[in-house]
Amino acid sequence: MKLDKKKWIWLVVLMALFYIDPIYAGPGGFIAKGLFKSFWGKILLALLFVVLFPLILYVKIVESIKERKNKKILQKISIKNKAFNWLQLEKEFSNSIRRVYNAWSNEDMGEVREYVNHWYWQNQQAVFIEQWKRDNLKNVSRLEKLEKIRPLYLELTDSPDFEGSRIAVAIDVEAEDYLKERDSGKIVQGKSGLQSLDYIWFFEYTEGKWLLDEIREGSLSLQFAKLENSIPDSLKAGILA
Repeated sequence: MKLDKKKWIWLVVLMALFYIDPIYAGPGGFIAKGLFKSFWGKILLALLFVVLFPLILYVKIVESIKERKNKKILQKISIKNKAFNWLQLEKEFSNSIRRVYNAWSNEDMGEVREYVNHWYWQNQQAVFIEQWKRDNLKNVSRLEKLEKIRPLYLELTDSPDFEGSRIAVAIDVEAEDYLKERDSGKIVQGKSGLQSLDYIWFFEYTEGKWLLDEIREGSLSLQFAKLENSIPDSLKAGILA
């Protein structure tokens, strides 16, 4: 039986959906899918790359355009408030990301209270970390390298100093994430070893500080890149004109 081009594409996509390696968690409690780690997974990855290359290129172009646009907007905003200067933001976000990973690894989000808002701190500590402790599990989460930070979505306010504004950044990291039993050390989800992961981190400008507000899955990066920034008309007609 011969398959036409469309059927081949659907076959490869379906294989990708059903071929899933063990899963594990990182900061934010999201489950990162360990795809393409085995021999056959790598073969599948090569096939997917060939078939989906036009889509991959489209995503890269859309996200790159939005990234450049947002950096220009932030540069204009920084004229009134230097806390919005992208070079400074990149340093602050990088510092926060590394600290959150360390706190997550130490199972104590209290270490980063000054870098995250109350909602994030309370939910991560109570919902994920404490539950794993009750289940006698430990999430090994080690950040090896922070590769990229890209601003994909802006929510600006016209409040004094732009208080309450939010920035969604796409981050690419090289990290180790898996769940193991505390007593035996047996890995119950995931694999030891580094892997490439991506997430969307939201930061909110509160009382002169950028605080981590939320973490979402990296698969949403295109959605946020295509989402129109939330900018008040007063800013569009004023400093951003």
